[in-house]
Amino acid sequence: MKKGFSLFVSLALLSLLAFAFVGCGEEEKDVIGPGGGKDSGDGIISGFAGLKAGSWAELVYPDGTHSKYEFLGTDTYKGAECYLLEFETIQDGTKNINQIWINKSTGQGVLMVMKDENGVVMKMEMTPTTPQDIPTGETPVNSVKVGTQKYTTPTGKTVEATVYKTTTPDGEDETWISSQVPFWEVKSLLNGKVFYELYDFGTSGAKRDISKEEMENATPLVFPG
Repeated sequence: MKKGFSLFVSLALLSLLAFAFVGCGEEEKDVIGPGGGKDSGDGIISGFAGLKAGSWAELVYPDGTHSKYEFLGTDTYKGAECYLLEFETIQDGTKNINQIWINKSTGQGVLMVMKDENGVVMKMEMTPTTPQDIPTGETPVNSVKVGTQKYTTPTGKTVEATVYKTTTPDGEDETWISSQVPFWEVKSLLNGKVFYELYDFGTSGAKRDISKEEMENATPLVFPG
């Protein structure tokens, strides 16, 4: 299974993220989700832990694929201030980048921009979503908290993660999340086998790979009908 941030994966991620941007603070470069990223006491993380511009998190998969999430701050699109995120995937030496623009005042996704390994850039206007109808993605659905675990990245950074288990018709899934990590993801196991793990993260240093000029000159992507 390909691990990249395909168009459909990016749309799913946007659905998970959009709700968290509603009710954000007024700080120009901060994204504060419901509850300001504080643990409610039962291990449920209430939104982002004060995600700052430049924050990033990188996951690694058993086959060597790396996926990086980056929050780049704000920019304007059609006169509206938007939060700007990029998702980068490197698989088998091939890099693909997806960029998502989220209207700051409404929390709705407005634009997706894609750049492939050949430098070809395409963009797609997004159908407005309704943030209050979107799950936050902060706690796995139908999951049971089973405890907390320390996790150390291959780069030597240690965080405390809350562990949830979910029983499905296909077996048991285990998810580790942490408010200490931008974008919260730490580890995922499917029937005891690691699906992905946190490789590294930081609260500064994220770099924009699709410039505004590239976005403006990108080829529009339109689906028939």
